[in-house]
Amino acid sequence: MEKILIAFLKMTARYGKPQPVVDIFGTLSGAKSVIVIMPKKLDDFGIARRFMATMVKDFAPARLIFVMKPQYRSLLNGDQDYGIIFVSETDVNFWGLPKKEIVKKVVATACDIVIDLNNEFDLPSTYLCLKSRASLKICFDHEKREPFYNFYFRTPADLSLSSKYKKLLHYLKNRSTAETVDA
Repeated sequence: MEKILIAFLKMTARYGKPQPVVDIFGTLSGAKSVIVIMPKKLDDFGIARRFMATMVKDFAPARLIFVMKPQYRSLLNGDQDYGIIFVSETDVNFWGLPKKEIVKKVVATACDIVIDLNNEFDLPSTYLCLKSRASLKICFDHEKREPFYNFYFRTPADLSLSSKYKKLLHYLKNRSTAETVDA
């Protein structure tokens, strides 16, 4: 059923309104709100969690909102400087998609950027990214994610997940602070 649903979502994404060209440098440096979709797998979440403070610092003064499972609440820093949207199994409908209430929460953030930190394809996360109104949608390269995202970060397959996160955040930080030079 997931294959049929993905095919349908791809078709509607392709034949919907065309995606505008995104100024990556401008969007990264001028972002006011960033949604970070944390990994669903516990091991992957544990690795990504170590980079949360770095993301908050690197994207300052933008507001960061992390999307994650409520079971991971106890793994968070108590004096957090970010927002959280919890998505549980009961927030996902029969088709495997987030329910309207969760989609409304994501849309209400009026985010400029969505970063999906799932290493593997995750349908609910991809759907939330698709429904967000973010101009820049970032993910790790994966064939099922096209055309839902407009920025794919490719790393060697044998690279550890921690190294992938480091490279992604280093790349985004350098792009958000890059100065443009007039020719």
